[in-house]
Amino acid sequence: MKRISRSLLSLCLALVLCAALLPVNVAKATGGGTTARTGTSFLITGYRASRSSIYTGDTVDITVYLSRTDGSNDSIRVVRGLDSFQDGTASAVASGQNGEYTVTFTGLTYTGDSGKQLAFTIYYEGNGGGYQDGNTVPVRECVPYTEPKPEPEPTPETIPEPRAVFNSDGTSTSIAAGETKTITVYIQNAGTTAMRDPILTLKSSGSLLIMGSQDYMLDDIRAGRDTAVTVTVKAPDKIESQMQTIDASLSFYYDNGTQLTGGSASGSVNVLSTVTKDTKDEETIASPTPIVILSKYNYGGSSVAAGSSTNLSFSFTNTSKTIKIENVMVTVTGGQDLMLNGSTNTFYFESVAASGSKTVTVPMKAAQLISASAQDVKIDVTYEYVDQNARKSGNATLSLSVPLYQPDRFELSEPKTSYTGYVGEETSLTIDYVNKGKSAINNVEATISGDIDSPTPYQRVGTIDGGKNGTIAFAVTPQLEGENQVKIVITYEDSNGNTKERVFEATVEAMAYEPTDPGMDDPGMIDPEPAHTFPWKYVIIALVVIAIIALIVLRARKKKAKQKAEQALWDKWDEEELAEEKQEAAEAAAAESKETAATGAEEQKK
Repeated sequence: MKRISRSLLSLCLALVLCAALLPVNVAKATGGGTTARTGTSFLITGYRASRSSIYTGDTVDITVYLSRTDGSNDSIRVVRGLDSFQDGTASAVASGQNGEYTVTFTGLTYTGDSGKQLAFTIYYEGNGGGYQDGNTVPVRECVPYTEPKPEPEPTPETIPEPRAVFNSDGTSTSIAAGETKTITVYIQNAGTTAMRDPILTLKSSGSLLIMGSQDYMLDDIRAGRDTAVTVTVKAPDKIESQMQTIDASLSFYYDNGTQLTGGSASGSVNVLSTVTKDTKDEETIASPTPIVILSKYNYGGSSVAAGSSTNLSFSFTNTSKTIKIENVMVTVTGGQDLMLNGSTNTFYFESVAASGSKTVTVPMKAAQLISASAQDVKIDVTYEYVDQNARKSGNATLSLSVPLYQPDRFELSEPKTSYTGYVGEETSLTIDYVNKGKSAINNVEATISGDIDSPTPYQRVGTIDGGKNGTIAFAVTPQLEGENQVKIVITYEDSNGNTKERVFEATVEAMAYEPTDPGMDDPGMIDPEPAHTFPWKYVIIALVVIAIIALIVLRARKKKAKQKAEQALWDKWDEEELAEEKQEAAEAAAAESKETAATGAEEQKK
């Protein structure tokens, strides 16, 4: 027994020494598994994706082709790992007789991770045990998500100083010496931006006297609009000139595209007066020169749209009450933004009676792309008249302003969401835009609010040139299950400087988030084993195995010895029983012999 124990102890020490001398890599499991295997592994021979380009949030199916090195076609089980995809299911099918497998991953959602990898672990049976093999496949079709770079702020365009056009009704009727007359002075903003806090100053340059204040604080005058001021003037006792003048100066502030700056404009308006007659020289004084004024005009509405046609109609009046004008020639000159449309610009009238009027209608057309919000039209009138039997000539230069505007053709689509997601999961909300007009749309801004969270609730798009299109995109995260109400407000300034606002209502669908537990089969949940410089674990396992073998041998020997002792006892019992049987047989034979002898003696006696 002692000899056996010594042999077993020597064998255990020899095995421990051999295990200590083995290299560490001999006991290392392949493929990231927990149990070593020999001669078996899986090779990735290729893959195929259902999309040629995979962007963040895209759903894709990926098929991976495997080859088993030992040629076996046993069933395998594939479990997804932590990689660049979410969700999805995996199924493995043996596709041949030479260890070929096809693994199909369906319903994968790309997260935008720059790693672009699909990770999975293969579980299979072999060499008397269960094994696992971890693998990763780089998916070249994935396009990692990159943050969009904000466009640089456009350099603001310099807006020219507004130009003022002054006019009045002072020539409709004349004022006589010593009379008081109320005159309306009109100020029109012929620029492209508003006049802020304008102050008007009026000053008579003739013999008229302005009654009351000469300074007037006005409301803001928007581009293309006008305002009016009423002023009272008084004529002196003697008027020497038929046409009196009132000078007007205007100071204001305006937005030049970067800041508010000061501006000014000046002009004058005429007041028709009746010259005081000198009775001493009445017979020799000539009659007043007939004056031609523009009495009214009409261009078909409040303003003319760019690219449209209209009829400009105006009337001019001979203000003389006693002298008619003859050989009247009227010449109409348009401008860059408003041109004559298939008509002559010259009109002839044989005569216009005293205090009479004539009307001229000119077809005109606005340019497709206007440079200003108002266009001046120049009217030159030449004529002749007879005074004291002498023929004389006169002329007048008239002008009028026609407001123009660029039609707003800025179109916006209804908001669109990319897909229905989960509560707390980011999705996108987009609005497509196109500027179908020829002029730029300025200061485009967009804001979003509602039952969502967005990293960029305010966006400044800036200037959108004519013919340009694009998309306003918001990254939103729904906060409620079901329909999340969203409000998007887009403001901009059209080509006429008017601020406009568009409001959109939208809903973002969201489902309740249901987290999934990958379980302990997920290799990503297995804590990695610490690295050791010496394989103590395998040495301990070897010692335990040797101890079990020694215990089994000792029990076998003990059992065999017991069996021998029992057999010896049974043999002894058999020998004793045989001796007893022999003794009984001898005694029986002796008794029988004795009985036979007695029987023979009795027979002899007889």
